[in-house]
Amino acid sequence: MKIKLPLLVALGIWVLIQSCDPVEEEISRDSSESLLFSSDTVKFDTLLSSVGSITRRFRIYNPNQKAIQIDRLFLGGNRDSPYGLTINGIRTESFKNEVIFGKDSLLVLVDVLIDPMDESLPYLVKDSVVMEYNQQQKDVKLVAWGQDANFLDREVIECDAVWTAGKPYVLYDTVLIAKDCSLTVEPGTRIYIDNNSALAVAGTLLVNGTADSKVIIRNTRLDPDYEVAPGQWNAILFLEGSKDNIIDHALIKNGVIGLRVGSPDDDADFDLVVSNTSIAHMSSSGILAFNSDIHVYNTEIYNCQTELLGNYIGGNYKYEHCTFTNAPSLYTRDQASVILSDNLLLGDGSALIEELNVELINSIIWGELDEELTISVSGQANVSILLNNNIIRSANSDYEELGNVISQKSNFPGFYAPAFYNYQLDSLASARDRGTPSAIVFDLLGTPRDAMPDWGAYERKDSLP
Repeated sequence: MKIKLPLLVALGIWVLIQSCDPVEEEISRDSSESLLFSSDTVKFDTLLSSVGSITRRFRIYNPNQKAIQIDRLFLGGNRDSPYGLTINGIRTESFKNEVIFGKDSLLVLVDVLIDPMDESLPYLVKDSVVMEYNQQQKDVKLVAWGQDANFLDREVIECDAVWTAGKPYVLYDTVLIAKDCSLTVEPGTRIYIDNNSALAVAGTLLVNGTADSKVIIRNTRLDPDYEVAPGQWNAILFLEGSKDNIIDHALIKNGVIGLRVGSPDDDADFDLVVSNTSIAHMSSSGILAFNSDIHVYNTEIYNCQTELLGNYIGGNYKYEHCTFTNAPSLYTRDQASVILSDNLLLGDGSALIEELNVELINSIIWGELDEELTISVSGQANVSILLNNNIIRSANSDYEELGNVISQKSNFPGFYAPAFYNYQLDSLASARDRGTPSAIVFDLLGTPRDAMPDWGAYERKDSLP
């Protein structure tokens, strides 16, 4: 009987498959064959208690030819552990009989939810992922720091409340300071505002930080990936009727709008004074004000998408020794970083117009566009704009005739390390010793200003660390 050649080939392949199982599918029980790990420790940054973490991961590698079965993979703390494991889409604290083929790996996902410990300072939360296989036991350590907090949901803050350093204050949704009430924030206090949440001020906000103990207002994600992430919370909203507000020595970052001020009234008294403060990494504006009365000094605003400073529908504003810079910027922008306007155009083509008074002295307006200052005047209201002794990124000679320096050269002000958002001045900075003496005798860091002060928020020290 004759058998055709193709049939013989097929039979040969079938016999070969049946007689030669791949080596990597054979499970080795040899105790000399070990697994390797991409890391011996999985670390989490400081986490708010009762708030879930991001997911960390590590891989278990099998460098051997044969497969190895992990008889048991589990958390050392078992059901009491704050950590959770996920493998192949399944989340639990323990797995059994996980096989890793030869030259293959297994991805392990780890997250943590820390229970409150009623502690003011961060506390250490440890566990380990334990693996038992081939008469061996190996582990990968898990390390996190927990931080208890005062949690506030949609609510009205108690009148004349005082927030202190220690446990941070975490705001979910909008939290309100009611009319005729005040909130005093003491040095070193931390305020974390969650996504789409805001602090609304109908009464008075008093932020009393110091040069050595600033008040921190930021997002709730504390891991490094979110240090400069914008748009993580809404805004600090100063509502109509709010008055006598003070923000001193604060760091405000990672929101949509840092300070949104809409408090028109019948006088020119400053309803908000901002000093010695940094506002940064906003997905819209640093300070956005409508027909309001604001005094800002020794303050820097940087890396904001729409504008660093926007004054619309008039108002009364004074800026001294400020640094406004969008260099570098994470965004593609098409409008100036600083906008001063007596009007605001509405969607129906009409405009809101009010009187505008601005003083901008001893300051820096900088960015990556050719023109970083826009002045919009309708001609239908009284306008007084005093620009004196400033560096402005512009080619508009009108600013120069008013006593300012204009330039479009890269880093013309002489920032020390702008790529790292450090806007102190270097030793040869153009902004050195150019200012007009004023009542602002210390800079943002508390350094005394000399008889010929520098422009911007910082006074140059000749011995930078």
